[in-house]
Amino acid sequence: MHGAKLKLRGESAARSGMTLIELLVVMGLLALVLGAGLGALAGIDTGTGPAVAVVNSSLRSANNWAVARRAPARVTFDAETNTIHAEGLDVIGTWHFESVPPRGAFGLNGSMDNIDLSPDGYIGKALDLENAVSGGGYYVPVQTSPTFDLSSGFQIAFAAMPTGTGSGKVLSIGQSVGVELTTKGGVKAHFMGERRDENGDVTPTGKVQAETSDGLLRVGSWSRILVSYDQSELVIFVEGVPAARTPDVAWVVKVEGPLVVGGARRQWPGLIDSLVVSAVAAEEEVQLPEGVSFTETAPKEVVFAAGGGLDRRVHSEPVRFSLEFADSTTEVIEVGVYGTVQ
Repeated sequence: MHGAKLKLRGESAARSGMTLIELLVVMGLLALVLGAGLGALAGIDTGTGPAVAVVNSSLRSANNWAVARRAPARVTFDAETNTIHAEGLDVIGTWHFESVPPRGAFGLNGSMDNIDLSPDGYIGKALDLENAVSGGGYYVPVQTSPTFDLSSGFQIAFAAMPTGTGSGKVLSIGQSVGVELTTKGGVKAHFMGERRDENGDVTPTGKVQAETSDGLLRVGSWSRILVSYDQSELVIFVEGVPAARTPDVAWVVKVEGPLVVGGARRQWPGLIDSLVVSAVAAEEEVQLPEGVSFTETAPKEVVFAAGGGLDRRVHSEPVRFSLEFADSTTEVIEVGVYGTVQ
């Protein structure tokens, strides 16, 4: 009996030992698997990755547009709605006044009416407004071009040199946009705006105007002038420096008349050359993922110049800002002066 008990105990002990070994082996395997799993999960970024990718993608798209099209692009950030809006400009008209009549890019050729060219241009020749007959100018029927749509924003760049004192309109695009140079060396620019509601109804809002201080243009000297509107503000740049700005969010009214250089009854005494008109050609809006927001350091916009680098008129140094997540962590995004996004 004692032997049988011992045997039974021995058999029971053997079975208990095997079970413990099996448990230890299983626990070891589970620890190994769980450890590897936790490590793998740690490498999966379920919060920051998608949000950073959304912002970087918009910035890189705008940068690629500026590089490929050699035209400006920008990305705006709305901290209230956590949305990102990217848009790219495209050159829709270029005129260098070298022949009679001057020829424009994209088949937008114009006609000269009681105006001549001067050999003393910014590059080559230029339109001579000083010696033009009253109402004389260069007329281009841009209203016939489907690409000449300024409604979402535009840029108008040209070179101007006063040859005397006086003021007058130097450029107009239908009734939509106008630029005037003043007697004391200032620049005025305006556009006609409108509101559009959800039903597509349009309400005119009138003239939106910006005007620089005097003394920016000097008699006998060429100056580069840029008039820019991006549905947030109308800005006038002189030699790359912002000289006047007027905030506004209207649409620009449809172009229904020709582009005219000169054409005023009282001509501005000077020369105009190297005219380039650009308009918003592509737009994209995306939403940040839920629980992600811009920090207070985020800029209102990042602007890329033609060619891809940061527009130095807007950004004097690299742009750095952060995204904030629901757990209060942040992720830094940086755009270098050459347009690289990190």
